[in-house]
Formats: sequence, structure tokens, C-alpha cells
Amino acid sequence: MSSERLVLGIDPGLVKTGWGVVASISNSIKYIDCGVIRTAASESMETRLVRIYDEVTRLISDFKPAAVAMEDVFINMNPKSSEKLIMARTAAFLAVAKAGFFIDHFKPNEIKKNVTGSGHAPKEQVHIMVQKILGATIPNDRKTHTLDSMDALAAAICRVFGRGGG
Repeated sequence: MSSERLVLGIDPGLVKTGWGVVASISNSIKYIDCGVIRTAASESMETRLVRIYDEVTRLISDFKPAAVAMEDVFINMNPKSSEKLIMARTAAFLAVAKAGFFIDHFKPNEIKKNVTGSGHAPKEQVHIMVQKILGATIPNDRKTHTLDSMDALAAAICRVFGRGGG
């Protein structure tokens, strides 16, 4: 009998932090759940970062994953946008680290290569492959099935494929 190991994937962002959970079972993988942690621009930075931290802490408590994978920050030309993204990633990072996990970090092109076979695949192709890999079990609900949650699922898949399973 094979044991099921859960992997939590996180795609950090200040407005929307995507998350996804997959199960690694022997040589297969299955969808468990996904969603988005949302914050409002009208809230203070402190409030937004605490929400991300608290929600990632809750996800770890609820799902009890064996591993956590996170997409690395893509630094863009706008320093203010990059700073906000780094702060959001740090809030999620601290929640995971405080729970005692080593975080598997993946560059966006590494995730694309692992999921599609090409490090330069468009986002749409990544999302199609995530759905194919996990099957038709992902709910077609715009509140949870967003680009951010699909990217988080891709990070979790990358962890399973790239590190030999949960």
C-alpha cells in the first residue's frame, strides 16, 4: 500500500497569492485543492502581509503537507512592484519557515520546463498542462481556479516531478 504525501504550492503576490495542493502517490499525482489569498489595495501594507502570513499558516495547519514549493520572484523593471512582490513572498516564506519546512524554490522558467517541457512556454500552455496532468478534477470556479492558483499547482507539480515525489 502506497502512502499519500501532500505538496503545497505557493505563487506569491500582494493582491493575489495563489495556492494549490496535490498528492504524490507512488508514481502518480492527483489534485486535492487550490485557491487564492486576496488582499485589497485599500488595506495597509501591514494588514495585507499579516493576512498572507495567517492564511499560509492556516493552509499548512489544515492540509499538513509533507513539502512546500514556491515560485521565485520575477523581478521586473518597476522597483515598487518588485518590492511589493518580495514583501508578499516574504510573508508566505516566514509562515512556511516558522512551520518548520524547507522550501523548494523554483524559477518560473524551471516550472514551465518541468510542466510543459519548454522553459519558454506561454502561461496558457502551462495551465493547460496542469489541467491535463491533474485531470478534470479541478473545479471550474473563477474564485479558486485562477491563473494564480494554477501557477501554484504548477509549482507543486514541479516539486513532485523535480524532486522525485512529495
